[in-house]
Amino acid sequence: MNVLFSAAGGLYYPAIPLFLRSINISIDETSLLLSGLSLSSFISTIIWGRVADSPQRRGRIITVTTLSGAALYMALALPLPLVAFVVILLVSNLVLSGLMPTVMAEASGWVNAIDEFGYFWIGGSLGYAITTAFTGYVLGRFGIRLIFLLSSLLILGVYALARGLATNDSHVVTVNVGDVVQNHVRISGVFWLFTVAVVIFLFTDVAKNLYIPVFYAFDLGMGYALATLTLSIEAFLEIPVIYAFTRVLKSTNAWVIFNLSLVLAGLYFIINALIPPNPLLAFTAMATYSLVWGTYSVSSSALVSRLTGLGRRGTAYGVYNAAFPIANVIGPLYIGYAISSSGYRHGLMYLSASPLIMGLALLGAFKFTGNESVKTGT
Repeated sequence: MNVLFSAAGGLYYPAIPLFLRSINISIDETSLLLSGLSLSSFISTIIWGRVADSPQRRGRIITVTTLSGAALYMALALPLPLVAFVVILLVSNLVLSGLMPTVMAEASGWVNAIDEFGYFWIGGSLGYAITTAFTGYVLGRFGIRLIFLLSSLLILGVYALARGLATNDSHVVTVNVGDVVQNHVRISGVFWLFTVAVVIFLFTDVAKNLYIPVFYAFDLGMGYALATLTLSIEAFLEIPVIYAFTRVLKSTNAWVIFNLSLVLAGLYFIINALIPPNPLLAFTAMATYSLVWGTYSVSSSALVSRLTGLGRRGTAYGVYNAAFPIANVIGPLYIGYAISSSGYRHGLMYLSASPLIMGLALLGAFKFTGNESVKTGT
């Protein structure tokens, strides 16, 4: 399922800032627009997650979000003025943001949830890798309309695969007395500390998907096709890294790996700030992000279920998934200002400080989670 959903994201997500740049929208205006779009996702993801606390509602959420999202993407494939394009994109964010917390809340209650999340993230990397390989080519040759037409078809495929997910009882863990007690426990303060760290980490992901391809395409002179192809190669490399760290998590504290991902995120900014205008080195610099995302994805999704009770999983995964749009609200303003005021290279060096400081500060704080070597899905 996540193969198709991420494939759709791999088409439209990096294409939007490239499209806006092609019609002479400035980096500051683009950053403001992207932040406004993400604000809608931030609010709606939390609401959808709260609704998804109830397992009985999850099948209906999947149906509503995927079918409505596919219809809205089909509308974006029509010739539209820029204002209408932005409004429909805003509504599509409101709708589709309910899918991820619903699916993740459901999967967190399955036997061997760590393995399930590993496959989930591998599927996401595979889908993103496939479509970003030709996003720039399709955008340059056929325009933004075909991007959203293909995205709509992929979301329909998500519906076909995911509609029975929440009614599949074969993988569901039997609830024990401890789970019943935890149903009414509030989400812990450690979870909120973790959420702040997730938002800081995701500034790196915002830059990697929205700003660094633009840096490669224009400042390094690589063009659309090669710039987005770097995203594809990197996403393919995520697959073995995610698989490896899924195995590591069975015997290692997830909190340590999560904080390692923050340190690696800071180093990723520094590497990109230092590369000369050489396509091979740009591909190498982008490829290092596979370690960043591989450590983050498996550790963070495991920590959500470790830090919350079973009855709060929908809300917790709603907050976890809302971290991405809030990073997209704050990130373009923060990243855009750093780049526009200092240039790409100095701006990326400045941006490296936040994840490095947070990662190093929290690296010794894993004791807050107890002995959290995750061995089961509950």
